[in-house]
Amino acid sequence: MMLGFPTNTIAAIVVAMIGTSTGVWFNLAAGLRQLAVAPRVEQHWRWGVAAIISTWLLVVLTVAWVAPGKSVVGAPYIATFLTLGLLVGTLPLLISPAFRQLVRAIPASGLIGVHVIRVLGILFLALLDMRLLPAEFALPAGYGDIAVGLLSLGIVYLLAKRKPYATALATLWNALGLLDFVSALASGIAFIGPFAAQLAAHGTSPLYLNYVLIVPAFGVPLYALLHIYSLFQLLSARAGKPTPGLDMPGSASILTPELPAMQPLG
Repeated sequence: MMLGFPTNTIAAIVVAMIGTSTGVWFNLAAGLRQLAVAPRVEQHWRWGVAAIISTWLLVVLTVAWVAPGKSVVGAPYIATFLTLGLLVGTLPLLISPAFRQLVRAIPASGLIGVHVIRVLGILFLALLDMRLLPAEFALPAGYGDIAVGLLSLGIVYLLAKRKPYATALATLWNALGLLDFVSALASGIAFIGPFAAQLAAHGTSPLYLNYVLIVPAFGVPLYALLHIYSLFQLLSARAGKPTPGLDMPGSASILTPELPAMQPLG
């Protein structure tokens, strides 16, 4: 085994990314169940999204395994996956009424609750203790993810109790979660490259960092999309369009039985 390769911690990061993708898929499935869609359409959506997410994860894992050029992947690699992931997830929200209907149908508690996985930001702190991550990155990224993950549980509770201030706090929490990503990405770009060069100069292979960088290449865009979808739900609820977990008792159902398949709500 390569000197300094944190096998168990890297395995936990990979498992966390698998858990994230699974949580996203189950949220989509929950949203589809709220809509009056034909079984064949629902199946196509389910397995189409599963194929996209699985392929995405396999690609970033392959890049980490192969380590092109036997070096740590750079900022262009992260930027490519981050940009593509955000585009694939946000463009349908902008141009497709049917997709907006689907996003509104996802239970709010699911979109927010899946962020609890981010408490595994503690793995960044573990790598810091092993001197395998720079403190300038590990501290804000680790503690930021832990805070957002723990707070997600409180937000879900407040929404479930239908507290009058729950949606305002949920909006602030989403902003905090996105700010955490901006901070982590900025510090990663600034400090991980020089840190990898320092490791190599001292005889430690830095290639394990390619597995750490699965997080910004896969996990960050997925969680950022969840934040965007949650903010969209909050805005929709304010505009009077119901969302499971956000609409008040007695409001109109999200189900639209008059639609034979997922159609624009208008």
